[in-house]
Order: sequence, then C-alpha cells, then structure tokens
Amino acid sequence: MGSLVRVLPALVAAISCFTALAIDIPDLRYLKAYINDDPDGPYHEFLDYSPDLSVQGLDDLSIKRICLTGQWLLYDEHYYNGIDTFIIGLNDCYNLSSSDSISSLRYTGSPYGLNDVYYNLYEGENYGGNEFKGNTNTPTVANLDMNVSSLTINGQSPWTFFTGLQYAGEAVCVYPYGPVSNNGIYLNFYGIGTITDLGLPDNSIRSVAKGCLTDNVYRGDRPHQGEWRPGWKLGHPTSDA
Repeated sequence: MGSLVRVLPALVAAISCFTALAIDIPDLRYLKAYINDDPDGPYHEFLDYSPDLSVQGLDDLSIKRICLTGQWLLYDEHYYNGIDTFIIGLNDCYNLSSSDSISSLRYTGSPYGLNDVYYNLYEGENYGGNEFKGNTNTPTVANLDMNVSSLTINGQSPWTFFTGLQYAGEAVCVYPYGPVSNNGIYLNFYGIGTITDLGLPDNSIRSVAKGCLTDNVYRGDRPHQGEWRPGWKLGHPTSDA
C-alpha cells in the first residue's frame, strides 16, 4: 500500500504536465469572440460548434473582434444558415464592422487536428445548412445524398467526388491549396462555395474517395501552390485589426 501511495502523486504530476503541454500546442484550433475591439477586453472562447450564440449570451451584433486559428464559418442566422463569412487565421485577429451580424458559428476541417486530411460537405451553397464530414472513403454521403451544394477539404491529400453511389458516375478530383503558414503553423485547404464550379450539377454528389482517382482535376486558383496572406478572409468584408 505504501508503494501505491508514493506512485499516485507522481502519476498526478505527470498527468498535470501532459495537460499543460496539450493546452500550449501552438496550432490548437480556437476562436475568441470579443464584445468590444479592446484586445485586452472580455471574450468568449470557442473550440467547437455553436448553433445559437445566445446560449453564450451573445446576440447577433455583440461580437466586435475575433482572434482565431483555423477555418471558421460565421453565420448571421441560427443553426448555420443565412449569410456566412469564411474566415481563415493562424493566430490572427480581426476587428468586425458594426454591421457584421453573427448568430452561429462552426469550424471546417478535422476535429482531431488542424491540418489532418478531412472533407466537409454542406447542404447549402457557401457552407450553410446540414453537414456530412469524414476522413475516409464513403460509398454514400447518407443524409446529404444528392443534397450537397458546397464543400471544403483539408490536409495534404486530394479528394475525388462522385455523382454515383459506390464511386460511380461522373467524378472530379480536388486538390488542397497551400500549404499556407504563419509562425510555424501549416494549413492545407480548399473551399468550393458551389459545386457547379466543379462542373458538376448542384445536389449531385453521392460518394467520396481519398486521393485523385480521375483525370478530371479541378484546377481552380492555383490549387497546388499558395502564399499565405495574413488576415485572409472570405465572405462579406470585415476590417483588419
């Protein structure tokens, strides 16, 4: 029993040390929402989805400044609907304009690591509505079967999207952009706000496979290379901090 008593404090100390190291990981995805533009002012930190910001006591016009790492989607309606802003940051901060309305938010990409290989499919154009996501081949996109209007990919692998079940039908391969980097943090990504840009009909995606499995490759805007532009924001305009 005496040996066990001596081991337990050492184990607790080791766990505490590991926890501290985990919290200090520099590429941890986060979003801090400030209620004013004071960088030392009060904020609420998000590490996960929030379909209704009133739960955190934030109404649609109360967020004045954000600091973030990762790709975050901000919506002016609850449950990821309405006009959205797609903001990418690597430990960056932005001041929002007085007209920016945010009622819900979520990130895009893997829940396991910032630059893990992953895809997200969305019911609405510009990343709105219901979502189907994963990091492996899927012969059917289940609840979004023939109901996909936009998508994102993350990590260092391309993905192939098919209009048929079980990897059949028309196919298009999409490569990630980047890597982009900032202070040793790296991110590969690509976002397609409407799948008609891929040459596929809207609501036609039915299965997804990892890798480039077709000669029909979407080129987009230099998908194989990228230069990080600090404060890069997609969506309706915001002002830099």
